[in-house]
Amino acid sequence: MRVETEIRSDVVVIGGGLAGLASAIHLARAGLSVTCLDPTINFEHIVGESLDWSAPELFSELGFEMNDLVQAGIATFKRHVILQLKDGTRAEYIPSEWLARPPFNVELKTLHLDRVKLHQELQKLARSAGVRFCHQTATSVERVGKRVEAVLTSTGNRYAARWFIDASGSASTFLGRQLGLPYVEYGPRKVGIWSYVSVEDWQQGTTLYGDTDGQEYFNWVWEIPVAPGKLSIGYVTTGAAIKEERAKGLSIDDVFRKQLGNIERFDGVLRDGGLDKVTTRSFRCRVCKVSSGPNWVIVGEAAAVPDPITGNGVTAALRHALEGSRLILDFENRARIPWYARVIYNLRVAHMAKFFNSLIERLAYNRTLRDRFGLLRTGDVYTALAWSTNNIYSRIRPTGAWATAGFCTALSSFRALAWLADWVVRIMPSHRQLHAREAY
Repeated sequence: MRVETEIRSDVVVIGGGLAGLASAIHLARAGLSVTCLDPTINFEHIVGESLDWSAPELFSELGFEMNDLVQAGIATFKRHVILQLKDGTRAEYIPSEWLARPPFNVELKTLHLDRVKLHQELQKLARSAGVRFCHQTATSVERVGKRVEAVLTSTGNRYAARWFIDASGSASTFLGRQLGLPYVEYGPRKVGIWSYVSVEDWQQGTTLYGDTDGQEYFNWVWEIPVAPGKLSIGYVTTGAAIKEERAKGLSIDDVFRKQLGNIERFDGVLRDGGLDKVTTRSFRCRVCKVSSGPNWVIVGEAAAVPDPITGNGVTAALRHALEGSRLILDFENRARIPWYARVIYNLRVAHMAKFFNSLIERLAYNRTLRDRFGLLRTGDVYTALAWSTNNIYSRIRPTGAWATAGFCTALSSFRALAWLADWVVRIMPSHRQLHAREAY
């Protein structure tokens, strides 16, 4: 490809989503010249999200306080999560009050986000920090060994820099593809379908609706109040299940409405035609084994795709952006990230993502443990571990070698215990089998 124009800067950020914008803001504020490449101009269909309790601290690093986000109509407070099953049973997960006291000092509320409005604010913040935006598609890289020299775009431009951040998202995974990086995948390919609706009755919490009766693989519906009176409603299931429904002649819109029709809460929405445009996205939960190189760092969903039921997507994106940017700033004068610093960053990114994805697969999606103990009980176990892990990570910030090694070892131990429990339940006879043997 003939190079039409060469643009130079200190850092090139590939991708203008949440992780890319946060990275660009951190680096530009530190005095580096930053160019952000993203072909998308209009971000209108970003799904509204429910955040975990660690996210507000990461927003504070960018200058966004919870109260400011709520007052600006970008977010609503989230004080609990409700898991509602089809048979009427339910569980409500609320952080215990003792967590708010020293030494934990955990904020007992978090946020639901209107991602479109948040994105607009982050773009303004990035521009005010001096970030230059170029709406072009990155197509290839020039590199010497593992070191990236420049990114080439579809228009023939060459973007050269000392540092590169890949925040291209799960659909592109730009550097992952260009460099042939290995990934670990969790669960089958899934599909998320969502829309928005205006309602008068909403609460400061997330509600998840699930049906486990006879389900080989768990599917669920979310209800998230992203703004006062505005709900994000979505459905997550496997790609195979969607394919089966489509084979029956149903459209994506039909599939979505059919699933919502099983929940009494949405009868009025369906009857009154209150749903906005239905949007869909196919994804596969996965983790990149190598998230940094001599002069590049991978952040956000390009590094790890967390399952949406974990509520960990925004936290992971902001955390990667903060730690990846600091990795560059720490070694800016050396123009190269040392191997040991790369190993530490790779371990943190990979082990956190593996922990959340593997744990939710074992305890919720796959039927072995939830059939034996019930989804509400396995949900209790997952919630306790997930909330504790994120909060401990936020408190100790394991950026050093020993802290990272200890933290990752603990995460591996939890994953091993979940695997062991799954294996034991598989080989143990069920109550029904025991009764059958006794009768025989």
